[in-house]
Amino acid sequence: MPHYTIFGGTLRSEITFPELREPAAPPREASWTLTTSPTLTELPDAEQLGSTAVVPGCGVTLLRHATGFRVRFDDTGDYDISDDGRRIVWSRGPNAAPGAVRADVTGLVLSTALHASGALCLHGSAVALAGGAVAFLAPKFHGKSTLALALSRAGGRLLTDDVLPVELGPAPVAVPGVHVVKLWDDSAEMFGVEQGSVRAGEKHLVRDLPEELVTFDRQPLAAIYLLAPLAPGATMDEAARRTRLPSVPAALSLVRHSALAGLLGGSEAPVVFERAATLAESVPVYRLDTMPGLDRLGEIVATLLAWHEAPAAVSAAGSAA
Repeated sequence: MPHYTIFGGTLRSEITFPELREPAAPPREASWTLTTSPTLTELPDAEQLGSTAVVPGCGVTLLRHATGFRVRFDDTGDYDISDDGRRIVWSRGPNAAPGAVRADVTGLVLSTALHASGALCLHGSAVALAGGAVAFLAPKFHGKSTLALALSRAGGRLLTDDVLPVELGPAPVAVPGVHVVKLWDDSAEMFGVEQGSVRAGEKHLVRDLPEELVTFDRQPLAAIYLLAPLAPGATMDEAARRTRLPSVPAALSLVRHSALAGLLGGSEAPVVFERAATLAESVPVYRLDTMPGLDRLGEIVATLLAWHEAPAAVSAAGSAA
């Protein structure tokens, strides 16, 4: 089976992932092994932890059972994950389009596997800077992917966009994820991304970023930013202003921005909160107020680079100012 580099490790898989890179030399033991099976064992005594909609008309449910977890998608099928997170078995669903299967695996399925192994998975982007990795958490339309790409083009290196696993400990570590940036039309136009290949209302996928813009190495996590763009027409003196949150509000914010938010309830909810609280005690969590509009992006980037000890004389697109 082929091997792929993802989340700081390797995935050995019976299905192919053309969007992922293959390691130069396969390791002796993969971090995760994905196999397929026509059917999975019935789970009459499983605990339903949570359920949420993926897209309108299609949902996902997370179950906890005696030997691990099961992620059940209405369309692509069921994925059994072992208690240590290392083994994944997929049983095909009624509408298992290849792209959807790959997206489910690199998203919620591997997030669940990482959770099983002890990590806290956050929904956000992260960039490695001179002073350590910085993470950006926010709902849709808040610009976290745009900001991450702008920082990468300004001297940083993209760690991940969409899912950020964090390994906990005295010095928490940000784990690299999938290096595909998702941009809305206005951001894609600013960065010069070809816009003829997506339908209205869909994001543009920026793949195959140059080597100098990405990193596949774990990084010490220096800060977490909760993006809070000001409403159109609002003003403040600076383009970006940060306010550190106290530990408890910070932990609650991290729980809300978990990659598995809405799914890890029941017996796993205290586990997620404990991990979030541990992270909030070790790494500063800031509310980042920013001026609206892409025309202020260069100033925001310069401010972040100054805070994290990297060269700040850059434009929004990453060229020297």
